[in-house]
Parts: sequence; C-alpha cells; structure tokens
Amino acid sequence: MDDTDETIAVAAIVHEGKGSADGPLLEFVQRVQSQGRVVRGLVPGPQSDPHDCATRTVRDLEAGTVYPIGQSLGKESKACCLDPGALLKAGVVLRRAIETGADLVVVNRFGILEADGDGFSAEMLELMTRGYAVLTVVSPPYLEAWREFTGGMATELPPDPDEILTWFNATRRNASAAEDGRR
Repeated sequence: MDDTDETIAVAAIVHEGKGSADGPLLEFVQRVQSQGRVVRGLVPGPQSDPHDCATRTVRDLEAGTVYPIGQSLGKESKACCLDPGALLKAGVVLRRAIETGADLVVVNRFGILEADGDGFSAEMLELMTRGYAVLTVVSPPYLEAWREFTGGMATELPPDPDEILTWFNATRRNASAAEDGRR
C-alpha cells in the first residue's frame, strides 16, 4: 500500500431508508461473533413504534443492556428527538470498549448529532485514534459530514452482510500484516 491508497479500519454502511441497514448489520455481527471475534459497541435495539423516534433504543453487544435514546418532544416538534443525556449514558459502552479492547467496535449510527460533533463523535474519534476497527451506519444526508469526519479515509459499504464481512476480514488481515511487520 502506498501513501496515495491510505485507508483506515473504519467503515460506514450507507443506507437509503430508516432501518434498512439494521438487519444486515445485525446479521454481520452474529456471523463475526460466531467466528469467535470480540465485537463490542452499540447496535439498534428494540423499538416499540418504528415511526416514533421517542421509542428508539440501542443495545450493548457485550452486556445486552438496552438504552432508550429518544425523547418525546410532542407531535408538532420538528427538532431531533434524540436525547443527548441518554446518548451520554449509552456512550459508556463505547468508552468501555476503548479500555477493554475488541476486534471490532460497532457504533449504532453516525447521524445528525455526530455530524455536528456531538453524540458519539468523541468516542468514535478515540476508537479511530487507537486503531480499532470501527463500523457504523450513515444515511445520505450525513454522508458528506462522515467523509469530512474521517478525512475521506473510511470505507463505504452497502447494507450487505457478505460485503461487510469481506471488509472486516480485510481489516483483520491488514492488522495482522502490520503487526508482523513490527516484530
């Protein structure tokens, strides 16, 4: 690899609609875990009403804890219904992954808050800085912010478990090769 082909072990599943990446992401995570890989982080959790942002949750892959991350702002509200305080609480999962290690850390979404430098952006930057493989989900309105956030060095993937697995396996091979080169 030369300097003009530099990438990092970070990828985003780019999807077109609400929830369309969730199934492929969860299938991929199950497949990687079945290979004995350590996968930590946050994935979409159960939502009692998929049309009501206030019922959104994320689930800790390690402990199974479900964190509600939405808040009811009323029917007429046009504001983002994510609860920044709830995201801060859920962020403990990502901070724990930073300290305990993993083959892969999944961050539920790179969305409106992360695009503005809030949400899970600090945890994502710390994970990337420490060289962790990181996977998230991005929708088209936030794709340009994602590219800026990662310096254009992240991989963009379709919501296809096979392609996500191919990316992940390549990151593991690259990490092994780099480690062998340091010996």
